[in-house]
Amino acid sequence: MTEETQGFQADDSKEQKAQNKSLLSKGLPSKGRPADEVSALVEQRLSSDLAFTSGNILGSMCSQPHPFAASIFQQQLAKNIGDPGLHPALAEMEAETIRILGSLCGNPKAVGSIVTGGTEANLLAMWTAKNNTPKESREVVLPETAHFSFDKAASLMDLTLVKVPVDPHNRVKLDEYLQAVGPRTMALVAIAGTTGLGAVDPISEIAKIAEKHHLYLHVDAAFGGFVLPFLEAAGYPVGDAAEAVNSEAADSEVTSGSGQTVPLKAPAVFDFSLAGVSSITLDPHKMGRTPIPAGCILYRNEEIAGSSTTHVSYLAGGKTRQRTIVGTRSGAAVAAVWASLQHIGFDGYRDTVRRCMQNTYFLKNRIDAMSGIETVIPPVMNVLGIRPSQGTSEELAESLRARGFALSLFPGFLRITLMPHLNQSHLENFLQVLQDTLQETVNAMQKIQKEEPNIHSNRNQGENDAR
Repeated sequence: MTEETQGFQADDSKEQKAQNKSLLSKGLPSKGRPADEVSALVEQRLSSDLAFTSGNILGSMCSQPHPFAASIFQQQLAKNIGDPGLHPALAEMEAETIRILGSLCGNPKAVGSIVTGGTEANLLAMWTAKNNTPKESREVVLPETAHFSFDKAASLMDLTLVKVPVDPHNRVKLDEYLQAVGPRTMALVAIAGTTGLGAVDPISEIAKIAEKHHLYLHVDAAFGGFVLPFLEAAGYPVGDAAEAVNSEAADSEVTSGSGQTVPLKAPAVFDFSLAGVSSITLDPHKMGRTPIPAGCILYRNEEIAGSSTTHVSYLAGGKTRQRTIVGTRSGAAVAAVWASLQHIGFDGYRDTVRRCMQNTYFLKNRIDAMSGIETVIPPVMNVLGIRPSQGTSEELAESLRARGFALSLFPGFLRITLMPHLNQSHLENFLQVLQDTLQETVNAMQKIQKEEPNIHSNRNQGENDAR
């Protein structure tokens, strides 16, 4: 970088900003600008964005990608897996990746694709369910906690969503779920790691419903897919979630060997080991530690997957089969997912989950010891909900954002996702800011309370003078 460019980068004057804005507002320049100058401009313009490395992003379900995965992604940028005739070796790598992920989800014979993310995977699942179901059946039974991608699917495919309430632990109410199933039901949806609190529905019981009524069951494990398979190995007990539904055991906790308080049971089964499960969404670009975009759709078998096939004749390999919504797909994403699975391995993912869970309980225990704030439910995985006892969640989110911290806002609570980019030093910093923020709220409310008697006194005096 030249001295002139360095000076350009460092110049934050109003005049320079106005010049930059003027340059950008003119549209496409007739002559290109030097690469180092444009690079400096990009860095300058995006410098105010939050970065995972800062430790201030606490609400995202994505994270800083593993450095090795990022390097593989960069190496393979030019490849389009949507045209597999050009890249037959990459196509085989995708098939192998699907077999590995299928094995992780209880079925090494699963078929599927690496896609852009959980939204595309969920859309594909609903499209496939629709293609496997009579036209008169267009209702989808799902928890009210389901991801917004299902609302998109309903709009795109003219489906009716039958949303079922959840219990205090954020799991769908099984009795009401069963009652919602009817003659117009096209598909069932269950969540393995809800967006808000990381809860897991009683999937083993829902799978029995799917089997009994011969219905398509899709499991959205976009987040939980790279957590649940490693929980037990990481030292966090797992079991059949259905056994704990509506029982005291669902609320109880035990102490792990590390001295942490952990839930008595997290769900052990959510995947193809349940005969009723037809398809699964999981996102490597979340806890799988790969670069964005990298989601995955898995189908139990070829028969289910085949109904959503589009045949394309003009690609490099001649007649080509596609089962994704997008045509052009990132080959770099496929290579990065495969490389991540090979490099990190089961032990690496286990260790990642253990660190994230340790951070989750570190934060939970510290917040539970604070006044003015509480956790929403005992965490099932590395997701924590918090809510203030004074003021609103919206006000707390706004105050924390003003101090540089980004948490996710849900109705009635804030979500913290303890991702791999976070460490305890980051959390200590956040806890101090949280404590200061809560104290400011208390001070402001005390000030209002002190002023109220004076306001009433002045009002009464005014009324007396008027008499």
